[in-house]
Amino acid sequence: MFVKSNTEMLDPILVPNASSELDCETAALLRATMRPLFATAPSWASLTDILKNKGYRLAFRQGRLCVIDRATDARICGLHFLGFEFRDLVRRLGRPIVVPRGNSADGDILAKRPEPQRT
Repeated sequence: MFVKSNTEMLDPILVPNASSELDCETAALLRATMRPLFATAPSWASLTDILKNKGYRLAFRQGRLCVIDRATDARICGLHFLGFEFRDLVRRLGRPIVVPRGNSADGDILAKRPEPQRT
């Protein structure tokens, strides 16, 4: 977001978007709700299905695994915010099925491998 005064000689001042920052109560509630889903999921497919039913999905954004809002495609939080390491999830759940998107280490995690297209 840019804040600019009426004077033409001043450059815009960058201001963080306060609406995207979580207050401590919301952050605690989000962790309390999401952590058990990640901690008890037996597989990536199960985790993605549970998150889908709750209106979320998993995706990589700039190389980091994130929880994304399905309706708005907005990043909700990262894996570190929830207190997990990606490598620990990979040890427990195996490697996820990732479909790359774009050119900046973005990708989506799929619940299952797509069926090959037959022509």
